[in-house]
Amino acid sequence: MSSVAEVKTGRALRRRKLPLYYPVMFVVPAFVIYAVFFIYPTVLGFYYSFTDWNATETTIRFVGLAQFTEVMRNPDFVIALKNTFLYAAITTIGKNVIPLLLAVLLTMGMRSRNALRAVYFSPAILNIVAVGLIFQGLLNPHTGFVNNLLRSMKLDFLALGWIGDPSLSIYAACLMEIWRASGITMAIYIAGIQNISADYYEAAEIDGATAWAKFVHVTLPLLMPAITINVLLSVIYGARMFEGVYFLTQGGPGNSSEVLMTLVYKYMGQGLYGYSTALNLILVLLIILISMPLLSYLTKKEVGG
Repeated sequence: MSSVAEVKTGRALRRRKLPLYYPVMFVVPAFVIYAVFFIYPTVLGFYYSFTDWNATETTIRFVGLAQFTEVMRNPDFVIALKNTFLYAAITTIGKNVIPLLLAVLLTMGMRSRNALRAVYFSPAILNIVAVGLIFQGLLNPHTGFVNNLLRSMKLDFLALGWIGDPSLSIYAACLMEIWRASGITMAIYIAGIQNISADYYEAAEIDGATAWAKFVHVTLPLLMPAITINVLLSVIYGARMFEGVYFLTQGGPGNSSEVLMTLVYKYMGQGLYGYSTALNLILVLLIILISMPLLSYLTKKEVGG
């Protein structure tokens, strides 16, 4: 009897409609927090990018597009823009090609695959500041481990400037980011491959497909959702990179490895708040202009897309 009464009570409770203020109690505080910490700073930043706000003057004047014209004429901006595109392109390729190959190998039947997955993923859990210090110790032109090892092997001609050479510093920063973040994309690719039904591979084997043919015609098409996520995140993160470049090269030597975010930080430190905000807005617009068409293109490549 008690169980019947409990069932009836449960049904009655389910039929009872919640008061209107119940959802409001959750939605309104969430919206207020979102508005205060995201919408308001975004709108304010958009406004300040059209002003001459700086640390030396007490008044803030609206200057319109003149701020952006000045940014475009800045030679440091041209260098930072080129380095940003270069950094985003190289790290996106490196953080997807290498992890994809690792994911394919580590989903095979080798006994040590779980241990190897942990090893390859481990750099991703390190703090970016610590990674920058590690690579400074490795790539220092004079006292770095890499050059000392090469010299001890009588390979002095390979002991390059790495982070001290203006022509190599941006590539050293790219190498560091690929090493640090490849584990994350590898994990996503492993999850994607494991979700592919074995029936597809069995059907391909019956048709006499080689391992390469199965990879190209089965794995890649069915892995496109994971590829879309990884490529898009890599492009966005690469375009807005600050910590990795700053803690490894500080944008140097000179401005040879300067990217847009380090340039924003540089001018913000000089008290040119409106100018640095305009730079940041340009970066946001560039990310949108690149990521939206890229997302559309990759989505169309997905099976059934």
